[in-house]
Amino acid sequence: MEATCRNCETAYPKHYNYCPNCSQKSNLHRLTFHDIVHEAIHYFTHADKGFFQLIRDLFTKRGLVAYEYINGKRKKYFPPLNFFLIIVAIFVFVATMGTPQEKENVLKTHPEINQIANPVDRAQTIAVYERMDKATRFLSKYSNLMAMCSLPLSALVFWLFYRRAKYNYVEHLVAGIYMTGICILVYAVVIMPLSFWLGFKGRPAIVLFFVLQLLYFAVFYYGFLQKSTKAQFAKALGVSFVNLALWATLSSSLVRFYIISGFGGLLT
Repeated sequence: MEATCRNCETAYPKHYNYCPNCSQKSNLHRLTFHDIVHEAIHYFTHADKGFFQLIRDLFTKRGLVAYEYINGKRKKYFPPLNFFLIIVAIFVFVATMGTPQEKENVLKTHPEINQIANPVDRAQTIAVYERMDKATRFLSKYSNLMAMCSLPLSALVFWLFYRRAKYNYVEHLVAGIYMTGICILVYAVVIMPLSFWLGFKGRPAIVLFFVLQLLYFAVFYYGFLQKSTKAQFAKALGVSFVNLALWATLSSSLVRFYIISGFGGLLT
């Protein structure tokens, strides 16, 4: 006798416990609240590919996670894009918990503006200072959003420096998702709360995050590419520095252009 899968409508022998096409269970019952909770817990804690197991492995195995995932062990690890989206959600949640930084009173903090006689020049100067204040408040709170946007460039840099490796651009992008995601998670649950409690917001927190990324990226790629010598680790460290320096230069130039021009009036 045959049964039909309710998910993909594939026919299979009735004694099968799972559909051979989509792996859905054959024995289904009406949904209950217990089923929903069980699936959610299973999704995050499954022994083979749970979210928390992936975090553990990214700390203990580091680059080996990307190496195994890209080389075929897809079921062993939590999917990279799902992982990254959850990390983004965690970061945004933590970032909104802090006390909002108050908007700067430009005329009060920069009284020299009142000495500008030409009203057009004075208005332009006020606009520049206001955009500077907006940029400062945004970077102070959402600096890691900038790090998330660096993924395409990061993958390109590592791909160019390691062209002789067997990995293509997309595979370097997957490695970047894993290593950037874990750094953002550490920033969200460790560095950001400490900065709130100890009062070292802004530049010190960003510098600490930069150092964390630099070291972790180097160790991650050293393991991902299965390297074994000090010279190879030095190269990984150098490539990591070039990657972060390029992104810092690009993002700071973009911010500076916004402050000066407001992107041609599109953002004021």
